[in-house]
Amino acid sequence: MNYDFDHLPDRHGTFSYKWDEVASEFPQAPDVIPMWVADTDFPCPKEIVEAIQKRAAHPIYGYGQIDHDSAALLAQWEKKRNQWDVDPQWITYCNGVVVGLNAIISAFSEEGDGVIIQPPVYYPFREAVEKTRRKLCLNELYNNGDHWAIDFEQLERLAKDPCNKILLLCNPHNPVSRVYRRDELEKIGEICLKHHVVIASDEIHSDLIYPGHKHIPIASLSPEIAAITVTAVSPSKTFNIAGLQMSALIAPSRDMLERLEEELDRRCYIPNLFGSIAWKAAYSDGGCEEYVEELMNYLWGNYLYLDQYLREHMPKIRCQKPEATYLMWLDCSGLGLEQEELKRFFVEDARVGVEEGTLFGGASASFMRMNIGCARATLKQALEQLESAYQKRGF
Repeated sequence: MNYDFDHLPDRHGTFSYKWDEVASEFPQAPDVIPMWVADTDFPCPKEIVEAIQKRAAHPIYGYGQIDHDSAALLAQWEKKRNQWDVDPQWITYCNGVVVGLNAIISAFSEEGDGVIIQPPVYYPFREAVEKTRRKLCLNELYNNGDHWAIDFEQLERLAKDPCNKILLLCNPHNPVSRVYRRDELEKIGEICLKHHVVIASDEIHSDLIYPGHKHIPIASLSPEIAAITVTAVSPSKTFNIAGLQMSALIAPSRDMLERLEEELDRRCYIPNLFGSIAWKAAYSDGGCEEYVEELMNYLWGNYLYLDQYLREHMPKIRCQKPEATYLMWLDCSGLGLEQEELKRFFVEDARVGVEEGTLFGGASASFMRMNIGCARATLKQALEQLESAYQKRGF
């Protein structure tokens, strides 16, 4: 192993939102172990560190530009990892996937139009709809006992309404950790094509896939589906560089791409100098694929440790088997606690800072989201604290 994920640098005092803002986020328990914000505690690949250090040695940090090779490098990455033939001319850039989703909503709908989301889902989806004064249309996932699934009959009913213009798709799906199968994606594409609904597909976690699953970009299914789809991607989750604010939107339709770029121009998009450098380092010459493989092996080990610990010591809390991401969806229904009391149990009793399920909407009131993108020793400490609180409560 070339990367040591067990011995990690201290992030305190580095302007880390995750570590330096715990007192403001959890004022009732400022000593929590932070397992909430969706970044990891792992150093990014040495190739990225060295490229940034080299540029940082130059003492002028004026306006930057995106390297001319960046689009071709992303296309190469998508072809190699996802077998998707992306034309570099389909690509434009923005300061983060959430910014991109807001731009898509503004570009392809009007105030009052409906935007479909599929809760439980990453809560900026809901915020993006509300802040742009669109109508929130809920196609709630249901838990079939094995995994969370899409209610396609309801999706079709929502898509039939001509006022509903966009589907915000999350694949892999945060927080329920689904990697949608080809047949599921084909059904989504078929419904949206039939009813002229634009697909905005957030695929930011697409590199973080566990054994037995395969990420399929929905736009890769057919030219027809590609023509109604904008795909949002970023190296930020893969390489832990979210603070560099560099993402891409892929729109095979020339008309859609032009409308997106007009919207981004209105938002005064300015490239992040170091984001552009990190992008090139991440994706050049085969990219940092060895890092990704070692990262996923370590995260899978963290999941297995978590799952076994819960089964042996806290059987009333279950971790639904993840298909992707380092964000675990904990089913706490066996505890019999309402959401606010459940949050107090994790945060105040156990001193473990996680996010409550109700933030994500849908049937999630008995769930908590836990980030296991940390050293195993940190995960072990968090679980031991949780077990102590569990025993004191007499569960």
